[in-house]
Amino acid sequence: MAVYVNNISINSGENFYRDFYLDDVNGNSIDLTGYTGKSEVRKHPESVGAATTFSLTFVERPNGRIRLSLSDQQSRKVKPGRYCYDVMFTEGQGPSSNAGVWSTLEANNSGSYRGFTINAWSSFMNTYAYSRVPQSGLLSSQSDPYGVKTDSYVVNFPYTGAYQIEAAADNVGTVTINNTTFNAVNYNDTNVGVGSISLEKGNHTVTLTQQNTQSGTDNFADNPVGIAVSITYIGGTAPGKKSIVIEGNILVSPDITPQCIRTNYTYKFGFIPNDSQTVTSSGNFQSSTVDEISLSQINDYGVVILGYADRCGGMTENISFIQNNITTLEQYLANGGVIWFRGEHGPSCAPTQPQNDALAALGTNIRVRGVSHAPNNTTNISGSTVLPTTLNHSATNGLDGGIALYESSSNGFVTVAYQKIGNGVIFVNADVNADFTSPSDELYDGIRDLVTAAEYTPTVTTTHYDPNP
Repeated sequence: MAVYVNNISINSGENFYRDFYLDDVNGNSIDLTGYTGKSEVRKHPESVGAATTFSLTFVERPNGRIRLSLSDQQSRKVKPGRYCYDVMFTEGQGPSSNAGVWSTLEANNSGSYRGFTINAWSSFMNTYAYSRVPQSGLLSSQSDPYGVKTDSYVVNFPYTGAYQIEAAADNVGTVTINNTTFNAVNYNDTNVGVGSISLEKGNHTVTLTQQNTQSGTDNFADNPVGIAVSITYIGGTAPGKKSIVIEGNILVSPDITPQCIRTNYTYKFGFIPNDSQTVTSSGNFQSSTVDEISLSQINDYGVVILGYADRCGGMTENISFIQNNITTLEQYLANGGVIWFRGEHGPSCAPTQPQNDALAALGTNIRVRGVSHAPNNTTNISGSTVLPTTLNHSATNGLDGGIALYESSSNGFVTVAYQKIGNGVIFVNADVNADFTSPSDELYDGIRDLVTAAEYTPTVTTTHYDPNP
């Protein structure tokens, strides 16, 4: 990766964050999937000890967006003066071996046929093969049954490294990736490995050809045609490689002006309706503690709720609303506000990607997992004594990212999380029912406490949670 130079100014004793969007030399976003990172601040480049360490968050990995942040407690410990910093990425190892990436079971172009068993074929062919010729009727009734049939598929290769290609065909077939062509083995061969190729992670086009040979019979069962392909990741070319991708100077100024974080608000919970969602009596779940408000009213409310309120569905309007009003929302956060994104279980009720697009637009790395869990209590694991000990929900999604606050007591998923952004907080849960329909004063106090308290260190027991997705 190229090295980006960016200089930073920080006021000691204040919350700080800055987002970076990393592009390649052609201006395309760099996909940071699989990378880890670290950023340290030093008095001099050769200094042994770090003055402090930035919190590094991957906000949107596919789009190359990262965030460096310091809490007010962290920046207060850094004496005024000039410093330098860098951001170092470590390339992910990927799976150790034998991770399936793509096969012809996913070959779904129009005119593809599968689901037949041919006694003469190997088990590999019978498992993976598809044909561009129907298995019923006479071959001669098809248009060009013995010509070369070509399909192309855009496949995401998730890791930089080597990939094993297995391919068999009846009668002739090829696999081409990045101008490298592999010839398929015969349909009854059991050794189907045809070679390997080293690829950079990202999308690559896989082109397949298949061709039948004309014989004395005119039916598919006696003269079948098909190709079977499986692509497997077998190892990284540079796993663990470390690269400095951002570096620069930092000017730390003394904290001469008290930082003003608003802590008192006229009202508590306000919901901004989009996508036909509502908290009023006209909806499915009327709230007794949440007001329905407009954007112009957000500064009167200590917690502003976006997302779901009373029904399943998409959230096209929510995403557009956030994108079109992000400056106003960021200013609300900068003054000490809390934006509560209320998600829902998926995928049947609430599609996963739109929820995650909305969360990315808000600038948090918290993501929904796209799962649905049965009604349950969820337990406070944050260490906060201000938040309620337990909360009740109905069917709920699971969460990754941010700082976990609650974990389901029976299904082992994080159900509530938060993330500090500057002076404010993004608070996320994944259900609108039960304790989340009409949130209590206790919950309000616990959410507002997240703004002024030091970041909590939760005790996460589930393995179904990635703190930095």
